[in-house]
Amino acid sequence: MQLIPAIDLRGGRVVRLEQGDYERETHYDTDPVKLAASYQDAGAGLIHIVDLDSARDGGQANLDIVRQICTELSIGVQTGGGVRSLADLEARLEAGAQRVVLGSLCVRAPDQVGQWLEALGPDTIVAGLDVAPDPAGGWLPKAAGWTESGELELFALLETLHRAGLKHLLCTDIERDGMFSGPSIELYRALVGRFPAVQTQASGGIGSEQDLDIAAGTGVASCIVGRALLEGRVPMTAIRRWSR
Repeated sequence: MQLIPAIDLRGGRVVRLEQGDYERETHYDTDPVKLAASYQDAGAGLIHIVDLDSARDGGQANLDIVRQICTELSIGVQTGGGVRSLADLEARLEAGAQRVVLGSLCVRAPDQVGQWLEALGPDTIVAGLDVAPDPAGGWLPKAAGWTESGELELFALLETLHRAGLKHLLCTDIERDGMFSGPSIELYRALVGRFPAVQTQASGGIGSEQDLDIAAGTGVASCIVGRALLEGRVPMTAIRRWSR
């Protein structure tokens, strides 16, 4: 399993949100480019950057920072937030991103995402699905800041995307996001078991190095870690340990 450090940006600053709530923001007094460099020096092969301003309002609010990181560092960059059109996707690739995360579009327009997978290749696109437990069992993908549910249950949606060539999936259990409550074991075991050819990235709940061992036990390809690294709950040495 690979540990992928995460950097969330809002107004050009490094922040973290609890359960995606913009009113529950923690600001970290660190330069995002220097933070990315520290992760690279610690052995990371890829970092995950989220543009929270663009995720909420659209546009390319923090794209210059993403571009600077891509230009100045040799580390691979996966980035998302606010990608609502092919032009948005291409702008991030042109800035130097290795992969672009598509979230709400996967839920609202999976056929459109399928066309882009075919045109641009499966290694350029990550399906970023934020999910919540369905009272009837299963998982419901969410869109628009977790305020809307899609028409398809998680596994039905993934069947559609998988047929279109999906290779990379970032799946977040929104009840655990930023809460240090551990990874969603049943969710990731089910995803890996159902779609073994898809490179699944676990996200949400990591609060200790032990949680990384638990995540690895589910068979996921990688694990996103943000706040736990920033606050020292997961040591920087864990990045090299989980660098594959």
